[in-house]
Amino acid sequence: MLQPMTHDSDLRAIALAYIREREAGALDYPAFVAAVDAYRERHPDTSHGDAALIVNDLMREIPRAAHP
Repeated sequence: MLQPMTHDSDLRAIALAYIREREAGALDYPAFVAAVDAYRERHPDTSHGDAALIVNDLMREIPRAAHP
């Protein structure tokens, strides 16, 4: 089980990676891949597939901007 601080740090790392890519003009999928890569940098022993599932779950916790 992840420690709360690790969870928060992981969430911050993937959110920043995703946001940076989106602000640079990347579409959703390339930004998601950047978030997965950021997670794998922090947890290199995690397979790409497992990291993608974890990142998907973590991203559900990120508040989304309201669309008008």
